[in-house]
Amino acid sequence: LIRCSGGLICGAQRKESIRHFASRNALDIDGMGERIVEQLVDVELVRDVSDLFVLEASTLMSLDRMGVKSAEKLVASIARSRRTTLPKFLYALGIREVGEATALQLANHFGDLMLLQEASVETLVAVPDVGPIVAEHIVSFFANRANIDLLSRLTARGVSWPAITVASPESKPLAGQTVVLTGTLVKLSRNEAKARLIALGAKVAGSVSKSTTIVYAGPGAGSKLAKATELGVEVADEAALLALLAALETTSDAPKTAP
Repeated sequence: LIRCSGGLICGAQRKESIRHFASRNALDIDGMGERIVEQLVDVELVRDVSDLFVLEASTLMSLDRMGVKSAEKLVASIARSRRTTLPKFLYALGIREVGEATALQLANHFGDLMLLQEASVETLVAVPDVGPIVAEHIVSFFANRANIDLLSRLTARGVSWPAITVASPESKPLAGQTVVLTGTLVKLSRNEAKARLIALGAKVAGSVSKSTTIVYAGPGAGSKLAKATELGVEVADEAALLALLAALETTSDAPKTAP
C-alpha cells in the first residue's frame, strides 16, 4: 500500500485507502471488493472511510450488479465491522510503515487511542518495533487536523473496540525470551506469529545467536535451522508454537489474533 501524508483523506489515494481499511487484517468488511470500492468513490457515495458507516441498502442498490440481497449483506458486514480491536483499527488507518505487528505493539503499549495521538517521537521510539522514522510518520499522521476529524467521525458512527489493559513488559509470560521463526508456517502467517509472540513479551529476532531461546522451524527451514543446531539452541515445530500461544493467551491479556 502506497500512502501519502494525508492518510485516509488523501484524495489521490482514496480508493486504495478504503480498500485497505476494509481489508481482512483491518476492519474485515466482507464483500467490500475492488469493484464496489471503485463505484462508491466514482459516484461520490463514499468520500472517506467514515461514509461507509452511513450507507444504506437502498442506496447501494443503485450500483452496477448490486441486488437487494447483496446490498443487505454488505450493509450487515459493515455494521459488524464497527466492533473491532484497537490493533486492527490502527492498522486500518494506513499510517505509513505501521503494519500489523507495529499496530499491535502500539495498542499494547498505549492501550488508548487518545494517548497514542498525544505521543511524541521520544515517547514512541520507546515502543518495540518503532524507530525514529516510523515515530515521525505516526506523529505527522495525528498532527493532521483532517485525520483527527475523521477519527471523530468514525467513533461517532459507532466504530469501537474493547479496552486494553496495559501490562508491564516484565509481567508478560515470554518476557526475556528471544524467538526466531524460520521456514513456512501453515496455520498462521509470519506476521501473525510475530505479533502474537511480541504481545506475550518475546523478542522476535531475524537471526539465530547464542542468546536465542528457541527456533520455531517450518518446512523449508534453511540456514537458521542449521545455525540453531550448531549452537545447541532448542528447535520446535509450528504445532508446538500454536500450543504455546493457545496456552499462554488464555492466561494473559494478549490478543489471540493479529491486528
